[in-house]
Amino acid sequence: MKCIVNAVALSFAMVCPALLSTPASAQVPADLTNDQIKVEYVEPKNSAYRPIYDKLKRRQVLEQLRAFMAPLALTRALTVKLDQCGRSSSPYQPGGAVTLCYEYIAEIERLAPKDKTDRGVTRENAVSGAFIQVMLHEMSHAVFDILSLPVWGREEDAADKLAGFIMLQFGKDVAQVTLTGTAHFFEASDRTWTGSDFSDVRSTESQRFYNYLCIAYGGPHSDAFKEFLNQIGFLKLERSKRCPAEYRDLKWAFDQTIMKHVDKDLMKKVQDMQILFPDDGK
Repeated sequence: MKCIVNAVALSFAMVCPALLSTPASAQVPADLTNDQIKVEYVEPKNSAYRPIYDKLKRRQVLEQLRAFMAPLALTRALTVKLDQCGRSSSPYQPGGAVTLCYEYIAEIERLAPKDKTDRGVTRENAVSGAFIQVMLHEMSHAVFDILSLPVWGREEDAADKLAGFIMLQFGKDVAQVTLTGTAHFFEASDRTWTGSDFSDVRSTESQRFYNYLCIAYGGPHSDAFKEFLNQIGFLKLERSKRCPAEYRDLKWAFDQTIMKHVDKDLMKKVQDMQILFPDDGK
């Protein structure tokens, strides 16, 4: 039996690639919302995180997420919040809230390149891609729980695969920004894994880096990634030969698990709206 890796609603995949790097005063369509989702911006106690709080609240990133989630039928209420966590992440607890941590967002910004890298990754794409990845990853945990969807293997790995799969569903441009930005973040991480660190429930950043490269190469926009993957040397690895099959397994799991919970008419509307975050010069 194939390992079932669950999927978050297609609606979330339309998150704009410039979510953090392009300022915005986005208006959320009144007819696109999910009444089961409550959003909350918690003011940080540490003043160093205040600019992140102000920026994300002004851009209504959580309200946009709620609009993107409109097609998904949740069976209970869910709170999604931005908060100061005292560490980089606040693991999702069954029945609880999804929390995105200011500390993690600050780390994304710290590791983003100041200038365009030799591989063509801009600071804008690095920040946007990594933020969208963590948002999709954390929301995946809640969807697994709320819809009682089966996960074989480690849930952290399943959430990673789901996030990568979603990034590929809405066109080449979105895929390139999100997946290359995510890959850069994991490669740029300065965390050193030793000894008992390898017992962590989450794979190392290096493993996550290669897993995302494999999803990119195995998916529908593989040609768009060939130059990037060649620069890294990924296409010379034995793993690359398996990537199309790995992607097919992800698609099979998506089709088998999530689609019965999705309103296809609303999904099409979310796709067609192409909601972007206009530059307000701030």
